[in-house]
Amino acid sequence: MYEIREYDIRDKENLINLWVNVSIDEYGFTEWKNSMNQVNENDFEKILVAVCEDDIVGSMAYKKINDNTAELKRIYLYPNYRGKGIATSLYKEIMNIIKEHHYKKIIVETRERFESGIAFYYKNHFELESHENEKYIFSLNID
Repeated sequence: MYEIREYDIRDKENLINLWVNVSIDEYGFTEWKNSMNQVNENDFEKILVAVCEDDIVGSMAYKKINDNTAELKRIYLYPNYRGKGIATSLYKEIMNIIKEHHYKKIIVETRERFESGIAFYYKNHFELESHENEKYIFSLNID
């Protein structure tokens, strides 16, 4: 069983561990080490976490790009928690928050190696805006 809730400063160490373990250890993005080893709450409008037995197992955040556009950020889930509906729960909750703030569009940037993320965006009706080298940018218009 898991719970979706807002990030709290007391979550900082567990959240950093998630980001480092998934982005660096699992996918090999060593160039991200400095940015993954810190949580700057001011970089995001909202950070949500998925908690299972007092451990953070997933996260999803968003930041404001402009009055009409928000960007999904820090979408991470430990491999052994994938396929259990946790990412979908995080997404539904963050979408409710984004809609409350009247954004019209959501964008998300990902990398080719994040195959499960790419599949997730297509499943949730995001459209591919661009694909250069290993970088993908998806968008979703909100009704």
